[in-house]
Amino acid sequence: MGMSKIAIVGVHNLHLMQFLYKYTDILDSRGISYDVLYWDRDMDSSIKYKTFSGNKIAYRYKMSNYQPKWKKIKGFIGCIKFFCKIIRDKKYDHIILLTTQTALPVYILSKTVRNSKYIFDYRDLTYEQNSICKKIIKKLITESQFTAISSMGFKKVLGESNKFVVSHNVSNLKMEFLPKQQNQNIRIVFWGMIRQVEWNKKICDVFGNVSGIELVYRGEGHTEELKEYCAKYQNITFTGRYTTDQISFFAEQTDVLLNLYANDAQQKLAMTVKLYDAIRYGLPMLISKGSYMAEIMETNKYAYITDIDNFDFEKFIKWYQSLNLKSYPYEKEYIQIKDDDQYFEQRLLQFIKE
Repeated sequence: MGMSKIAIVGVHNLHLMQFLYKYTDILDSRGISYDVLYWDRDMDSSIKYKTFSGNKIAYRYKMSNYQPKWKKIKGFIGCIKFFCKIIRDKKYDHIILLTTQTALPVYILSKTVRNSKYIFDYRDLTYEQNSICKKIIKKLITESQFTAISSMGFKKVLGESNKFVVSHNVSNLKMEFLPKQQNQNIRIVFWGMIRQVEWNKKICDVFGNVSGIELVYRGEGHTEELKEYCAKYQNITFTGRYTTDQISFFAEQTDVLLNLYANDAQQKLAMTVKLYDAIRYGLPMLISKGSYMAEIMETNKYAYITDIDNFDFEKFIKWYQSLNLKSYPYEKEYIQIKDDDQYFEQRLLQFIKE
């Protein structure tokens, strides 16, 4: 195999790019060398992230989410210019572009990228409402060797393409089923970034102070506002920031996983990381009616598909009590993900040889 010069490029912090490891795990296991270009926004060496063997090239510019917009834009432009210069100087011929936020500007500004073989790693809907951006995104897809897509639901916006390869929001999914007892108190648990505050207030109003229910939010994000709102409820707790190695411990203490989101442009067609957590640990879960996840999970009775505005308590309790918590419920989904992952790996290795 000729030495291809491979770059993986993303405008995010390493610890926030979980999808990066989908690539590094495969490349590392084959001893293939590559560079990772990323934006170090925290400039804090104590932040833990999963390690990989590739060579790290960081754009260092400290930026918090609470800065004024102009500072963010300045940082973003600086980052893209830095990436384009490195890409040009190092003459990469195989490039993996992580997310539309990275791919769009780099593709527009870098001739090297346009002339290289690249994979477009498409994670979520971003600029598609803008017709010019949508055109360029479609061009990015068409000209890619393949486009990794985290949810086939996105085809409803992007249209069909033979370039799409499913790349699930999970690396090396293992089955770690935790058989459970039916619990007197149903522990409904969320973990992840807490967004959609108004939506989550509705969830808290549904479950707040209901006897036999405990609601737990784990993670950071808009926690303060939600926590304040929930002061009137005795059965809702917030546990704050966590590291991913704690998730198996969370799963042991969960009866029903809260995987309920408002069907906004960002979320409606997405597959959440929590979906895969539910599949890994065999957890029953709540899913929003009308979402793409509801569409693919509707035949599995461990997924309770509901509309939070018309939540039927008795039905929910009956559903939970009817579940057999001793046997693993997601066999079919698990096998599908494993097959998809194998195909993804095959396509990635083929790309590197091309």
